[in-house]
Amino acid sequence: EPDVKNKGDLLDIRPYCKIKVIPGGSVEDSAYMSGVIFRKNVSHKKMARIIPNAKIMLLSGGIEYTRSENRIASLDTLLEQEERYMEILVTKIFKLRPNILIVGKSVSRKAQELLLRANIVLIQHVKPTLITRIARQTGATVLSSTDHVMNQFGSTMLGTCRRFRLVAFRDNDIWVDGGDESNNEVILTDPIGQISSNDPKPKEALPEKKSVASLLSCKLQNHERQAALAARKLGEDVRDGTDAVKSGLAKRGVAKTYVMIEGCPKELGCTVVLRGASRPALKLVKRVLRFMINAAYNMKLETSYILERCGRL
Repeated sequence: EPDVKNKGDLLDIRPYCKIKVIPGGSVEDSAYMSGVIFRKNVSHKKMARIIPNAKIMLLSGGIEYTRSENRIASLDTLLEQEERYMEILVTKIFKLRPNILIVGKSVSRKAQELLLRANIVLIQHVKPTLITRIARQTGATVLSSTDHVMNQFGSTMLGTCRRFRLVAFRDNDIWVDGGDESNNEVILTDPIGQISSNDPKPKEALPEKKSVASLLSCKLQNHERQAALAARKLGEDVRDGTDAVKSGLAKRGVAKTYVMIEGCPKELGCTVVLRGASRPALKLVKRVLRFMINAAYNMKLETSYILERCGRL
């Protein structure tokens, strides 16, 4: 429910109700969650992939050491200064006891190593709009600079969620189980023409399909066969991120990893996951569902207004 008066939220409910399309699976796999789901992975494979009651820190910038220009210094001195700077910064972050650090830009390799030792999960290169959504639903404060970590906000800047976890899906835009690997375009009609009539986005080219059965029946190189076997074992179901890594199924080009931030206050927003068809079909369902959400919320507002005016329906 948008709080227009106190928090300055938009009256339009659609920015706070996101719809995520993940091809494959069945219709029963579609779900509603009071939280955020987005496609990203942690910066290091040894970082945790499931954390209950997680504390989240958000940083819109990056964590890098800025070297002074027009100054001559030895390489050893610069490396020592960078290492010392990163140690001080990570120590500041560690004092706040966050479990997860989400960063909008890049993080230096030294800082990543220090965060790994401190058991802090790092996710970098996150879009500003997504960071804003996470901040709204977790109650975190978005920091614009690393200088504000301790000086301005303190420990009150951390957000919370009931569970943080990573899950893996097979890339069903590319991999299929059956023998039809042709790149045929599915033509769909829009039952509500006005939904997509003003859509300026060009039509996306569908990627070339790879049939698991056809590939495994041919002679392949070792890495190609390993990818096909991983795609067959993944299937169209969802896999826990930790199990996917341990079993070697989270291969690049085969699996897609998603971050799930679950258990946020439901009045602050939600995410609807659509599954059970191809991407073109699910995108059509997404447009229709967005229209239905907007219509239902407007009907709710109109009904409330008429009742306040002592009208009759």
